[in-house]
Amino acid sequence: MRVSRGVFDTDQVNRSKMRFPASELMRAHQNHRRECQARGVRCGTPCNLQHDMHRLIGWSCELGLYLDSEMVRVLGQIEEPENETERAQLRSIAESYWTAFHHGAVPLQAEILKRAEIAESLGARSLQLEAAVVEKQGIAATLYPELFIPGVGKVHKDGLADYRDVIDRMIEIQPGIFHDTDRDLLLFAHRFFRRSLSHRNKLNVDFLQKFATIAATQPGLRVRLRLDPDIIGHPDSVRNIVELEYWRGPLYDDDIANIKNGVAEHKADERTRKFEGIDRTHVWWKSPETRDGDEERRSEFRTFEIEELIENPSAGLGDDQFGCRYAHAEFSAEEDAITHFDGAIRAYPADDYLKRIDASIDRAGKRSEYTKLFRLDNALPIKDWKEILTAYFRGNNLIPEYFRGSTDTDIATEQGSDQNIIKDIKSDSPDIAALVTLAEGTLSGPPIQFFLDQFFEMGGHEIYYLEVGVGQVAQRLRAMFDLSTVPTTGFRDGILNLPRIAFVPDGDLKTTFDGFVTVLADALSADVETGITQRAAVPVTWEDDGMLVTLAVAGKADKVAAVLERLPNLIDPRQPPSEWIEALSGTIKAIAPKQPSEVMWDGVSRGILEIKRFGEVEQQMQLPDDLIRKLRETGIISDDVSIGADGPA
Repeated sequence: MRVSRGVFDTDQVNRSKMRFPASELMRAHQNHRRECQARGVRCGTPCNLQHDMHRLIGWSCELGLYLDSEMVRVLGQIEEPENETERAQLRSIAESYWTAFHHGAVPLQAEILKRAEIAESLGARSLQLEAAVVEKQGIAATLYPELFIPGVGKVHKDGLADYRDVIDRMIEIQPGIFHDTDRDLLLFAHRFFRRSLSHRNKLNVDFLQKFATIAATQPGLRVRLRLDPDIIGHPDSVRNIVELEYWRGPLYDDDIANIKNGVAEHKADERTRKFEGIDRTHVWWKSPETRDGDEERRSEFRTFEIEELIENPSAGLGDDQFGCRYAHAEFSAEEDAITHFDGAIRAYPADDYLKRIDASIDRAGKRSEYTKLFRLDNALPIKDWKEILTAYFRGNNLIPEYFRGSTDTDIATEQGSDQNIIKDIKSDSPDIAALVTLAEGTLSGPPIQFFLDQFFEMGGHEIYYLEVGVGQVAQRLRAMFDLSTVPTTGFRDGILNLPRIAFVPDGDLKTTFDGFVTVLADALSADVETGITQRAAVPVTWEDDGMLVTLAVAGKADKVAAVLERLPNLIDPRQPPSEWIEALSGTIKAIAPKQPSEVMWDGVSRGILEIKRFGEVEQQMQLPDDLIRKLRETGIISDDVSIGADGPA
C-alpha cells in the first residue's frame, strides 16, 4: 500500500464557517476507536472520492491530535492499494466496515416496524444513514399514500409531494429529513438527492437547505419535492453527518435575458473528471416564445435546459445505468424572473448512454427514464434560481463557468490540508508541540515502565536500548530505576529523545503520574541551565479502560520542561483525553507565542514525537554485563575493548 500522511481537520473555523473544538475532535477520535474495538473491525474508515461511498480509493485512519501554539490538528494517514491483491484486500476491509457500522440499526428495526404498524418484515433491512432506518421497497409510500401516490391528497401528477403540506404535518429536523410526530417516524427526501443516487451516501444538504429557505422566504411560490418511498427512520437515532466539501455560490451576472440562444457544451477539466466524475455539461437556451397571458396579453418566455453527463455508472441504479442530473426552467422577460423550475434524474442504460453522450442536448431525443425530483412555480428571483441551480449541481464547476461566475479556487472542492492555506513564513520546527494518540492495549506489572522500541545493529544483532541522556535526567532515571539489565545511551548533541514511559493503572495512578513528571521536569530544567539539552521529546503512556493513551511533548527543552511542570494541574490520567485536551492546548499557547510552523512528523507513525538527528553524533553508552559477554563470545567486540558507563574505550 502507498501511504500518505496529512492533516485531516483542525479546531479552527473552516471554510464552511464551522468549528470543531479540540475536545470534540478528541471525543470523536476516542469514540471511533472504542466502536471499532467493540465491533471487531479495523480502526479507520474507507477513503472515498468526494464522499461517495461507491468510489473507494483507500483506507484512512486518524493518527492522533497534534497541538502547537497555533492550533490543534487531527493527523491522519491514507493507504492506497497499488495492485489487485491490495485492492481486493481493501474492498474486503471496507465491506466489513460498512456491514458493522451501517447495518447496525437492527436493534431499532422492530421498533420502527411497530410504529409503522407493519407486522411483516420480509424484505426489510436495517441501515444507518442520517438515522437508523428500515429499507423496504415502497414502505413509506404504503404508509403515507397522500405524500406519494399521484392524485391522492396534494401529490402532483409527477409524484411530487406538496412541500408546504409536508412541513405543515411534520418537522423538518434536518434538510430533507422530516419527523412525523404522530407516528414518531422519519421520512426522507428521495435517494436521488444523494451521490451515485444511493442510500450509502448523504443527502445533498446544500440544495435541500436552499430549497427550504426559498420556500420559507417566498410564500407565493408553489414548491414540490419527491420523498423517498423506500425508507422510514427512527427519530431518536438522528445524527449530523459532516462532509467538509467547500462549495460556495458563484458571483453570477443576473442579466440572463441577453444570453444567446442555442446549445453550449462545457467539457470538464481533468480534476473535475477525476474527483466529481463529470465528463461534460450541456446547456440549451431555446428561442423566445410568446404565450397568452391571463388578461389577453401575450408574454415572452425563454426555456432553459441543462444536463450533466457523467463518467461512471450510478451505483444506486444498478445494471450498469447512468443517472444524470437534469434541470429545466422558464424565464419571463416581463417579470424578469424564473416562473418555473424543476430538476430531475435522467437514467440511461449503457447502450443508450453511449448514444446520448455523443449527441447535442437539442438532438438527444428521449432515451432515458425520467424521474422528477422537485418543482417550483411562480416568480423566483434570478439570484435565488442560480443559487439553487448551483446547489443542485453540487460539485459541478461547469455551472458557474457557464454563467460567467467566479472561476477561482474558492468554487472548487477544498482538497489540501490547512497547512497549504497558511500564508505566513513557517519555521522548520515548532518551539513546543504535543501529540495525543490512542491504541488498543493494557498495562500490567511495575507501576512505571519503559517501552523498548528503539534499536541499533551490531554484528547482525538488533540491540534494543533506552535513551536516557547524559545529564541530570539520566542521573535521576538511574536513581529511580534499575537500568543495569538494559542497554542505555545518551547523545552529546543537545537532543534528548526519551523512551515511552508507561504508568500502570494500579494503586494511585494520579499520584504516581504527578510525582514522576514533576521530578522529570526539574531534571530537564537543570540540563537546560547547564546547556546539555536544547531540544527534547518526552512521551508518557497510561491505560484508560483497555485503551493506551500516549502524550508526547517535544520542542525546545525549556518549553518542554515548562509543560511537564504544569501537567499535574492539567491532566488527570483517570479521565479520557477529551476532558483535558483544551486545557493542555491553552497551556501550550501560553508558554510559546503563536508561531506558524510545519508539523513535527518524526515519530508520529510510532504514536510519539521525536527530535530528528543529523550526521554523526557522539554518544555515551552503557551495556549490561551479560550482553558484553555475548558480544565478545561471538567476536563482535574484542577482549581488549572495555564497555562501561562511558561507552567503548
